[in-house]
Amino acid sequence: MFWSKEYIVERLSKIPRTLEDISIEVFDGVPPKNDFLQKAGLSRENCTDASCVCSDSYTNVSIEQTSIEKELLYPYVDGSVSSEFTVQSTQYQFMLPYEILDNNISKEYRIIQPEELKTKFPVAYKQLMEVRQQSETEEQELVSADYSFENESFLRYINTPKIIVTRNFHLQASYDSTGKHIFANGVGVVLGDPILYHYITAVLNSSITRALSEIWSREGMQHTSNLNSQMLKRFPIAFPKKEITESIISTIARYLIYLNRQKQMAKTYAIPGYQELIDFYRRISDLLILDTYITNDLDPKLLEILSENITASDGGFEYSDDINLLIGLQEIKKNILNSPDFGKCRFSSEFTNILATLKNSGVW
Repeated sequence: MFWSKEYIVERLSKIPRTLEDISIEVFDGVPPKNDFLQKAGLSRENCTDASCVCSDSYTNVSIEQTSIEKELLYPYVDGSVSSEFTVQSTQYQFMLPYEILDNNISKEYRIIQPEELKTKFPVAYKQLMEVRQQSETEEQELVSADYSFENESFLRYINTPKIIVTRNFHLQASYDSTGKHIFANGVGVVLGDPILYHYITAVLNSSITRALSEIWSREGMQHTSNLNSQMLKRFPIAFPKKEITESIISTIARYLIYLNRQKQMAKTYAIPGYQELIDFYRRISDLLILDTYITNDLDPKLLEILSENITASDGGFEYSDDINLLIGLQEIKKNILNSPDFGKCRFSSEFTNILATLKNSGVW
């Protein structure tokens, strides 16, 4: 059977379960018109502290080098920095003049009024006043409407673990385990079952996502370069028939979180073969996800080899800076490739056909 690109897209579009079905919320980030107002540029040369804020060239507001109160600052993410699997820090912090009132999954919050802001957070108040005074409005007094958000849905999930999905040539998903990051031009995903975060992060970073634009077109969604929550809600979700397959994919996602977190360290110390190690685990994850979504015909020998070698403790090793973990991941790769049965693993002609179709059509 010849698997055309159209048939593959049709197969994916018929998967009944969607990301919306397994999520508490799929929501948009900071509205673009508010992005410039409270995104604070950090000078790498002059600022030694994360709360040290300098002028933001986008707002053309000149601010003396000073420290905005840390209680109002959150790390900022956008599509300009690759954030596959793990959230990569940028040169920005985001000032959020709101108080988060509880620790539930979905939070209550309130905006901090100008007088309270002036008393408790005078530096933040000063920055907002400078932006206000350079606007074209005749009103000189700061009011909460000047720094509030028309769409506040993202505020409900501050400090809630989530997946942050942005678009930079292709989808890139990162697991924000603390939920502290603010993002724009992206989508946040809060899952109903926390156990699924690593598996879904792997799926959202897989080659399957390259068929999404055509799936959206089939459903009448207008083509746009910007990702939004309505588009991502329609992402088809499939789970492996074998529990061990899902466990392997989730564990590989944890490996890739660690490896992507350590990229700068690897670059600094010129560790050989580092990107190849990332590519190796990504390729295995992609094969397992492709088999889950389309073929269900993976060589059992390969699954056995992977299950014997790809294991992880319950601890949060993926957020460790221990270099010995890198050595361990290199050994796992070596053990897989050197397994006596690895060279005997075969893919069916159907599986090979699909791989070729995806590569040649630009979906893969």
